[in-house]
Amino acid sequence: MITRSLLGLFAAPVLGLTGCSSGVAESNATPEDPVCDLPVVAGYLPAQLFEASGIARDPRRSDLFWVHNDSDNDPSLYAVDTTGALAGEAAIIGATNRDVEDVAVARCTEGWCLFYADMGDNLSVRDQVYVHRLPLPDLPSGATVPLEAVSPFASYTMVFPGGPRDAESLFVDSERGELGVVTKGRNGQVELYVADLQTLESVDGPVALERIGRLDVPIGGNLSAQYVTAADLSPDGQRLGVRSYTWLYVFEWAGSSAFDTLAAPANAALFPAAEPQGEGLAFSNDGLRFFLASEGQGARPPQLSRIDCLP
Repeated sequence: MITRSLLGLFAAPVLGLTGCSSGVAESNATPEDPVCDLPVVAGYLPAQLFEASGIARDPRRSDLFWVHNDSDNDPSLYAVDTTGALAGEAAIIGATNRDVEDVAVARCTEGWCLFYADMGDNLSVRDQVYVHRLPLPDLPSGATVPLEAVSPFASYTMVFPGGPRDAESLFVDSERGELGVVTKGRNGQVELYVADLQTLESVDGPVALERIGRLDVPIGGNLSAQYVTAADLSPDGQRLGVRSYTWLYVFEWAGSSAFDTLAAPANAALFPAAEPQGEGLAFSNDGLRFFLASEGQGARPPQLSRIDCLP
């Protein structure tokens, strides 16, 4: 396991967070980096997931994850194990599928729900984006078989204040009643937005996301390598993981009203995983490991990687 001092060999400097709108007092504290192993390849995803984008843990089984493709693919959820092997596929009926970029699992009135985020917007031209709240598909058992299709319990329509934003990162904090979106950084800023879940459930029409602040995740140099592609909230709701193509950032989280946008995140490099194009991020059920999903590229297959990080 890598010590904090050794991890610094792989971690770039991370500045604090700016643009605070939460009213939290200014902080110059810089947390220690998490104690992390180097990321490793756990296995390869099936060919059906060549454009793998989002990944979410299944809280009912520690060895199961739900993965989906991004735009121009049939809307489906694929169950994979911790080696990337396919365990089942469930079609999605009745959800928009323009550019689905992330997925999250959280508690809901029905028990557990899967949140399916159609919000990718490379050109920043979409007036509205959508998140669909779906039932978790049936658990696969035995041989790989098609699973029963799922349809949304509810669909949320959202707008960004100040105009469209490209965003590929979704998390859901059911304990505090918030849905969170992190932008990709194409405009030179990685921004955090939230919406109240109760409002999303009750309003019949677009809901304006609230801008919490700018995350000072480094954007510079090779811009595309720094773009943010996924987020996930730890099972205990206390840590927010955010990834770019090549870096992992971990923030302390106690809800948006307590979020200090000036606090620096811990960070770790994802370069050793050698992902073709890293797109997905999910905590394991025990919160001690991240799983990383990558698209394929050329002759390289889509990939599942993991990195162990003690809190």
